[in-house]
Amino acid sequence: MTFFSFSPCSFNLASGETLYHDIKLTLDSGINGLIGRNGAGKSVLASQLAAQHPKQCYLLAQLPQPGWQQRSIAALLGLEPILRALQQLASGQFDGNTLSLIDNHWQLADDLQAELRQINAPTDYWQNASVLSGGQMTRLRLWWAFYQPQPLLILDEPSNHLDTAGRNWLSEQLRQFAARPGAAILLISHDRALLQQVEVLYELTSNGLQRFGGNYDFYQQQRQLQHAALQQKQKHAEKQLQQRQRNAQAAAEKAAKRQRQGEQRRGSQATILLDYNKNRAQSAVSGRRVQEQQQLQQAEQQLRQIKAQQQTLKPQQFYLSAETSAGTKTLITAEAIQLPFGNRTPLSFSWSNKQRVHLQGLNGSGKSTLLQVLAGKVDFYSGTLRLNCDVQYLDQHFSVVDRGATALNNLRRYCPALTETLARTLLAGVGFRNNQALKPAKALSGGELMKLAMLMVSQHTGRLLLLDEPDNHLDLQAKQLLAEALAQYQSGFVLVSHDVDFVSQSGVDTVLQL
Repeated sequence: MTFFSFSPCSFNLASGETLYHDIKLTLDSGINGLIGRNGAGKSVLASQLAAQHPKQCYLLAQLPQPGWQQRSIAALLGLEPILRALQQLASGQFDGNTLSLIDNHWQLADDLQAELRQINAPTDYWQNASVLSGGQMTRLRLWWAFYQPQPLLILDEPSNHLDTAGRNWLSEQLRQFAARPGAAILLISHDRALLQQVEVLYELTSNGLQRFGGNYDFYQQQRQLQHAALQQKQKHAEKQLQQRQRNAQAAAEKAAKRQRQGEQRRGSQATILLDYNKNRAQSAVSGRRVQEQQQLQQAEQQLRQIKAQQQTLKPQQFYLSAETSAGTKTLITAEAIQLPFGNRTPLSFSWSNKQRVHLQGLNGSGKSTLLQVLAGKVDFYSGTLRLNCDVQYLDQHFSVVDRGATALNNLRRYCPALTETLARTLLAGVGFRNNQALKPAKALSGGELMKLAMLMVSQHTGRLLLLDEPDNHLDLQAKQLLAEALAQYQSGFVLVSHDVDFVSQSGVDTVLQL
């Protein structure tokens, strides 16, 4: 049944470009999906929709607030006032405001600690949130979202950073929430497994919002049928346009021929009669030309509309710069190093410049911590680590990107050897064409930020790439393109990812299990 109706939504970028216009949406109860390419405006639309029903909707944004690592776990979730009130109540110091803050959350402290234990995180929620891995942070934010009483839940890329167990937990929570009477979920995702659970799928493109009454498999089938039908329409429209153009050309040639014949007869006919016939002929020709021009314009307009429906997008491409080496040399040697977080078992390994390593492990096992150690961002407790190379580190939070600078300035600042022409060419390859390259990073979507950050770290030759879940936030096409680029990369890399298909397509040949 129809559950929520929203007023039409439009959004223009600071450049004046229209991101989308007059988007109309009604949500059914149950699980609704929203898909679209990176930068299509899904997150912006989600914010606009949530703002229309603030008392009935809870929005879980794609990214936590900037600086979340410096806040406590309680503050990260926005629970600090309630938990402080519960502490005051326990100590006997409370008033009406304290009870108002607590509301119906009498068990919140116990429930939060139970969830922290469930994800193998420290149970002291006053600790700094930096002790959490990306997956643990995502799981906690999701737990609090499902804890909410609001009947409408909007989840923006909720499976990012989650391991297999976390994704299974998320799937079950989606089913349970959707089973509540009158509850609805709008799921924004590029995760095919999650999208198989939706009952209605919407796609946001530059042409607007289109509704598909089924899950992702159903959407793909319908898309293929639509594409085939549009191709036939385009062929027919192109033939029609060509025929109109030929007719117009033939009519113009015929009129020119008659005019030449009229000039030749001018000496043999009376001037008045000749002028009369000429005027009649010109009037008829003018009428036919107007009609032909209108038909030609209609044919051109029809073809433009069909091409717009197909949303013919230029293909994107990741170009990863790397130096090829004929020989094999050892880049990293670790002997019994102990990590400060996660796995405390001493680690020993040796990797060469030809190896493509996949770090495996559950959320919180220390994968990101190991990358930070290799990048020199975090100290290890004990052991020996020898690096025979420089490294380029892409973390989960796009730290290499200056949010106040444009995409072009970010790339040229980080890779000063690039000319502006080459930098623009590389940016265009991942979707930042023309003025898009001048877009400030703070206005980019999560997927666009990941593309920019990946481009920045990959343009330094002779380095080892340390990639912490680079497939997060990317749309399905971009994820496929990045996997293909990594498979063709001529140097080594260390990859963290929970997407089995992405890992296998990336050409990984070595696994380190934490």
